[in-house]
Amino acid sequence: MMRTTILYDGAEYVVARTAAEVRADLDEILETGKPGWIVVNHGRGKLQQAEILVSSGIPISLIDTSDSD
Repeated sequence: MMRTTILYDGAEYVVARTAAEVRADLDEILETGKPGWIVVNHGRGKLQQAEILVSSGIPISLIDTSDSD
């Protein structure tokens, strides 16, 4: 199963996509020069949908945490 963990503002979020796919979305937002939002999941067990703000100067880390099936 593909999964990317996102570290943002001291919290962990996950998405069921590759790090390359997430990075492409982040790059697209940053190229506009305007802030934008991406939908992610937060929590353990029962995930809750969340949105995080993407903008220049906001640090975001992507970690490929996919299962190696």
